[in-house]
Amino acid sequence: MIMRTGIIKNTGRRLTFVTVFLLLLTSGCQNGFLDENPLDAISEGIFWNSTEDCYQALMGIYSTYAERTAERINNLDKSMIWMSSFAGYSSWRTFDWTRGIEIQATHGAITTMWRKLYIQISRANYFLDNIGKADMPAEEKAQMTAEVRFLRAFSYFWLSQMYGNVPMPTHTLTFDEANNIGQVSEKEVREFILSELSAIAGDLPLAHSATEKGRIEKGAALALKGRVLLAEKRWADAAETYREIMNLGRYEIDPRFKQLFITEGENNQEFIFVNKYMENEFGEAMSQHTIRSSLYGGFNACNLFQHFLDEFPMKDGKSIGESALYNPQKPFENRDPRLYETVLITGYSLVNGEVFQGDPVTIARTGQTGANITGYILQKFWDRSFTGNRQYYGADYPQIRYAEILLSRLEAELEAGNPVTQALLDETINRIRKRPAVGMPEVTETDPSRLREIIRRERVVELSFEGGIEYFDMRRWGTLREMVDREYYGMKMTDDPAHYEGIHKINKDGYLVIGSQRFYDFNYLWPIPLTELDVNSNLKQNPGYN
Repeated sequence: MIMRTGIIKNTGRRLTFVTVFLLLLTSGCQNGFLDENPLDAISEGIFWNSTEDCYQALMGIYSTYAERTAERINNLDKSMIWMSSFAGYSSWRTFDWTRGIEIQATHGAITTMWRKLYIQISRANYFLDNIGKADMPAEEKAQMTAEVRFLRAFSYFWLSQMYGNVPMPTHTLTFDEANNIGQVSEKEVREFILSELSAIAGDLPLAHSATEKGRIEKGAALALKGRVLLAEKRWADAAETYREIMNLGRYEIDPRFKQLFITEGENNQEFIFVNKYMENEFGEAMSQHTIRSSLYGGFNACNLFQHFLDEFPMKDGKSIGESALYNPQKPFENRDPRLYETVLITGYSLVNGEVFQGDPVTIARTGQTGANITGYILQKFWDRSFTGNRQYYGADYPQIRYAEILLSRLEAELEAGNPVTQALLDETINRIRKRPAVGMPEVTETDPSRLREIIRRERVVELSFEGGIEYFDMRRWGTLREMVDREYYGMKMTDDPAHYEGIHKINKDGYLVIGSQRFYDFNYLWPIPLTELDVNSNLKQNPGYN
């Protein structure tokens, strides 16, 4: 096995990198292949000797989320954003799902997610198999080991959530092992994750220095543990874990909202685990090009459905169905401020002093047509002030932030049957709502059924498009079929549906009809990629998929 590395930009060990990567080859090579030191790569014979060697390898594992490979595999973080499409949003890449086409084991998002997660796991296993050889301080070796075990556990959490029973290698596989490995149960995967997180917590620092910001710390391990416990519906254990995170005193709700998701606000105390980027040298194209409206040079890749916008409450904290402030003729007035920061709304949002017009007819003039134009574009991550290369933007992408911790703590306490007091509400959901940039009314509701609805809506509004959270939520709540198996609508095209003369299909209320999506109970798990089944007869497809 050979590891190749690019150039490290080491600014006091800051987690930034230029082109760090690992080329992991199977170990089923000819005898003697690894005995020579190659001239164009770092061989095992001279690697794994020092702290710096291990640091370079560590950076290669971190980089898996965003690296662009010669094989044109999508970025892993891009697939994590597309997860929201599966959970009820529209994007041009995954839109075939909203035309009644059933989920297939050959779909690009499914195969990309599987492959990239296992690439990271392979790199992690290789690292863990070899770091013991390095001559370095024991404390630093333990910390790096803990970081890698976290990243491997994080990948296994995604795999268990998406695919259920999956292979779970914990060492570097030979060629034959890789093509014959079987699956372990979803329960076993989760137990492994929990055991790993418990084992590494003591070796991770409470916080890193500014020059190492972005590396895994103790709060990240506890936060992932909380996610697993929520998935297991071990409510009391989850509540205890989230209390532990809050008691660390490490994190806080930032007064800003929109700025958290662009370069301006990436240095904050709310982020717990992020994908790190570096403008130009190691950047991403998703936020500033792919998602961006074609009216401003983008690709319209993440249109949003009407039902998503309807989740945002009025500024009095009530839903649009309950609030006296809601005016169907002016549906976007007096809404939760996060709506305006999350969605670019046709006929309402201002861009450069002009009202955004992203309706299908206008977008068609830019050269893009098709049923996936809804009139609503994701703008949560759009940095309007950015003038650099939109293919290599440098802001961090949050996987876990403190707002999730507070909402998860409240949900866990509620579902555990623990008393919900005003004090608990004030230290959880109300901290988020009272963020100066948001300023929503405090929650005072303690009735379990009504509070459950408020918590779930708050998670949608606050955490949308962040690392698959809403998908995990709906899977835990058992609401995926309810939310996904439906007809999908875009913007309102007319107030007089009976006399509408446009070319687009509308419903009885005048809303643009996008399409429909079928969802069966077995779709709670994705299919194992067909490419994997073709090479490994020991893998079994999930029930319901042919």
